[in-house]
Amino acid sequence: MTRDIEQRKRDHLKLAQDDALKFSISAGFDRWRFIHNALPEINLSEIDTSTTFLGKPLQFPLLISSMSGGAQESYAFNASLGEAAERVGCALGLGSIRAAMEHEAHRDSFLIAREKAPTVVLLANLGIAQIIYSKGMDNVARFCQDLKADGLIIHLNPLQEAFQPEGDTDFKGALAAIGRWIREFPLPIIVKEVGQGLSTEVVHKLETVGVKTIDIAGAGGSNWISIERERLPQEKLTLKRSAHEFANWGEPTAEVLENLETTSAVIASGGLTAPMDLAKALALGADLGGIAGPLLKPALKANPELVVEELRVWKETLKMVMFGTGISKIEDLIGNHNILKRL
Repeated sequence: MTRDIEQRKRDHLKLAQDDALKFSISAGFDRWRFIHNALPEINLSEIDTSTTFLGKPLQFPLLISSMSGGAQESYAFNASLGEAAERVGCALGLGSIRAAMEHEAHRDSFLIAREKAPTVVLLANLGIAQIIYSKGMDNVARFCQDLKADGLIIHLNPLQEAFQPEGDTDFKGALAAIGRWIREFPLPIIVKEVGQGLSTEVVHKLETVGVKTIDIAGAGGSNWISIERERLPQEKLTLKRSAHEFANWGEPTAEVLENLETTSAVIASGGLTAPMDLAKALALGADLGGIAGPLLKPALKANPELVVEELRVWKETLKMVMFGTGISKIEDLIGNHNILKRL
């Protein structure tokens, strides 16, 4: 089973680089533009992109979204992401810690991230399928303590599991299980999708069991149904052909943000492909933006300088958007629809 998990993680890293396996629909940010303010009445030096998340400071409101852990390549990959996050002051989410839970040898591919990023907001990650019937909350808590994690992401991925060769499709009782972990787990819980999105109805259901932070993880970036389709063996041709019908299945991130009314903290990930998408996500109401795809190839080169440079472009673009719209503080940008125009 451990070898199967490691191969799956390796497959995912490879296939996630294939643009043909991304959505052909956009996340929706291209349907918005900022209204230029020629009289900003602020100095560029006054712009402050800093914020806080889970009680810790960030230099700018960005999360490196969960990508990997548990494969041989993951050690250098997460080391690069950790070093980059520490240097630019953003948050970092790790891939599913299931592999570390099931095999001691995979622990270091996660722990290296905290070693390289001693001060950042660091999030562990586990699938809903692993917590519905799991009695291993104490084991997860101990690993999160070793990791010095600031929170635990629970990811929802029913259709990914349905098309995954090794998928677990027993999702009955998921909402109640999330409520139990909210009440009993020692760290804050963040609930996210993996790229098909959280609809407004699902967000409201999550709030009824106490969820305080959600990550939309909407359609527009990598499509994990399409990625799993490529992993299906030929003897599952019917399922493989069916997966093509879901190439654009999901809730585009910007559409969810536009219509979402919630008291929860909101992370907007899924299809943020250009640096200005981060600023648009914040103006549409997100507290943080999350990106994975733009950092995947630089991180796989095990060169943190490449990751740092990419992240600096995202931060600088956010700063310039704030100057160009006359906003000096992040809290005045978040949810400010007045500076946006729908195309």
